[in-house]
Amino acid sequence: MKEVEGRYHRQELLEGWNQEKLNQSTVLLAGVGALGSMVAVSLALMGVGKIILVDMDTIELSNLNRQLLFTEKDIGEFKAKVAAEKLREMNPNIYIVDRNESLISVPHKYYEESDVIVDGLDTFEARRWLNSVSVSLNKPLVHGGMYGWYGNIQVIIPTVTPCLECQPLLPRERFQKSCTPPGKKREKVEQPTFPGISTISAVLSGIQAQETLKILLNLSPLIDNYLFYDGLSQCFTTIKLERNPKCIICSDKYRLEGIEYAIDKQETIKELKDRLIATLGLVEPIRVVHKTRFIEEDIKVEDMGLSSGELLFVYDKSLGKPLKLRAKIS
Repeated sequence: MKEVEGRYHRQELLEGWNQEKLNQSTVLLAGVGALGSMVAVSLALMGVGKIILVDMDTIELSNLNRQLLFTEKDIGEFKAKVAAEKLREMNPNIYIVDRNESLISVPHKYYEESDVIVDGLDTFEARRWLNSVSVSLNKPLVHGGMYGWYGNIQVIIPTVTPCLECQPLLPRERFQKSCTPPGKKREKVEQPTFPGISTISAVLSGIQAQETLKILLNLSPLIDNYLFYDGLSQCFTTIKLERNPKCIICSDKYRLEGIEYAIDKQETIKELKDRLIATLGLVEPIRVVHKTRFIEEDIKVEDMGLSSGELLFVYDKSLGKPLKLRAKIS
């Protein structure tokens, strides 16, 4: 990497700063919109060595009030591609990768090589998928969300802090139809319109970038609390979160044994699926696998040869890996 004398001089004056560590770090940004684009600017200017931008969206006129990397001449272009070009101009001494595709389509190697993953997404289903990937790969995840005057930040350190699936503070959109499931193209799905302004995204993206920086420099991140920001009252509120010992994504019990789930031998697979969707918050359609075989919906549990203690694997498009359920037959 080419070094420019003096570029990082002011930040290197900070006690505990390690520019070489930043130069050798990799951060993956999932979403290059209001939050992700501004996080990308901060990380690029500070000299994070490799930044991977993932966003399948194109730039629209309505983005320009809060997504500061883009101008009118960029409308219709891919966000990740344009953002990468602008960031290379800001700091030609770092390496930028742009992927104009869905999270699921991105080669897994990019997640594996990342030191931190940053969530700049706009749907809960896509966030759940990213959360499950970060936990499975043991990669820190810096989550941020905004709605109008309000926003929130949560830092997930796998096996140490609660993950997104643990916490009970689900957004209102959680119970709405997803506008962009992680494996679908946005143009084929109706997209709701959410309010957003640049001042809120500036505050939240600054905190996200700072938390990412703290992780990269081995400083203590925001690990115990959920941070809520009210832009009208200029108040920050922290809420203590606890890990869910039965979390289907990050609990020790789940990872080792699977979650025990009561199943009536008289119910059909369709009825079982409906219960799984209702109780675990899964997203239709889901698939159930027993002994490597997908089970059809009209089959009864008693006819599929399932015994108590055996594992079922449930595939859900909003999760990065199948759920592991241990059957308890009644």
